Amino acid sequence: MNPTRWGFLGAGFVASMAMGPAVHAAKDSHLEMVAARDLDRATALSPHRVSSSYDEVIGDPHVDAIYISLTNEAHEEWVAKALAAGKHVLCEKPLAVTESSAVHMIRQAKRAHLVEALWYRWHPRFERTMEIIASGLIGEITSIDSVFTFDGVPADNYRLQASRGGGAILDVGPYTLDASLKVLDAAARSTVDGIEISSRKILMSAGDDGVDLMAQAQLVCNGALINWSVSIASPAEQVFTVHGTRGSLSWTGAEAFTVWKSPCSLEIVVDGSVTHEDFLPCDPYQLMVEQCHEVFTAHAEPFMSHADSIRLAHVLDQVIAN
Repeated sequence: MNPTRWGFLGAGFVASMAMGPAVHAAKDSHLEMVAARDLDRATALSPHRVSSSYDEVIGDPHVDAIYISLTNEAHEEWVAKALAAGKHVLCEKPLAVTESSAVHMIRQAKRAHLVEALWYRWHPRFERTMEIIASGLIGEITSIDSVFTFDGVPADNYRLQASRGGGAILDVGPYTLDASLKVLDAAARSTVDGIEISSRKILMSAGDDGVDLMAQAQLVCNGALINWSVSIASPAEQVFTVHGTRGSLSWTGAEAFTVWKSPCSLEIVVDGSVTHEDFLPCDPYQLMVEQCHEVFTAHAEPFMSHADSIRLAHVLDQVIAN
């Protein structure tokens, strides 16, 4: 089987720190080309070729798949161009800034595959969590605590610009909401297309550009309470705990959502008894790249499905609408 030949649009922090090394380390993958405004940054990813033109990468016959790590508002344009050219696409989260945009992008994925790169989904701890929830070990789900906050965004960063899809809800909200929604899915508290927020209490703090720096909420989602907090201007904290009628499950031992190349654990409490399941260091980006190869070449179902991407965009819309 031939390797997947990747072309990158953008050579920013995530592409440089994680995705470039992941493609180089992955089985059956090759970094063919990187396009960026700064050619030195593109060259630093060690591709076969570099370019200053995104269109050149998309049009290159030696590129099979496009990885998009551009600012959020640019995703739809470049996903559409790549799919129209028959290229498979792995697009950074959030796939889209609105549900309607996500639906439009996915409808265009007819000749090629489109996957949202919500990379924490590929960590083995995530899969094991869903198995435990589905088993009913901690009982019926009553509430979920889902928190992701950090500070130190540079003043010129797109996260502080509303017109570029900035803000905490679109930046770290996808992790915190997606994990909660998938738990409800695994617990048979919902269908993929049946998630609705029936009540909400949302507090938001806005920056100079009107972008949301912080959002805190109590969301009742299909009968379960989600205690939710996200921020790009608060001390760093990551929490994910699922409470059930018999006990709880928590992501511990490292960052809840961004554990990368470090050991981590699951803490499981059942009827007052505490156990831990430990996970060895791994690179979820590499696992994502390798699974995408199977998606692109063998039509495997991606760990982040189209239905999941649309559901997440739908709930993000509801939260943003406040």
